[in-house]
Amino acid sequence: MCNTEIYYLYRDASNYKKGNTVIVSGTFSEEQIDTIIECLDEGEYFIPKQVGLPEERFGKWTKDDHCWFELNRDGFRKTEAMATVAITAEALVSNFIKAKGAWRDWE
Repeated sequence: MCNTEIYYLYRDASNYKKGNTVIVSGTFSEEQIDTIIECLDEGEYFIPKQVGLPEERFGKWTKDDHCWFELNRDGFRKTEAMATVAITAEALVSNFIKAKGAWRDWE
């Protein structure tokens, strides 16, 4: 069974970067990836915990931290590796659709 590795980036206000990688169960069609990209704030930003993905930063919260992570079309890659999160590709697309235009950056 094919799964999908998703790479997304955390970049703090000082431009320090921390990559995040998860493997979700199943694969995405080009249309589903387009849908996810269309749901991102400014076509690039999202809050992982609001769509069921983990968030990895640099440990303790500092004045440079915020809730936004970056995702782009190149962040999706098919893999044979086992899923690392308990969410399917289909469920993730649904979660992005629910979050579109309603990202809660005060949480």
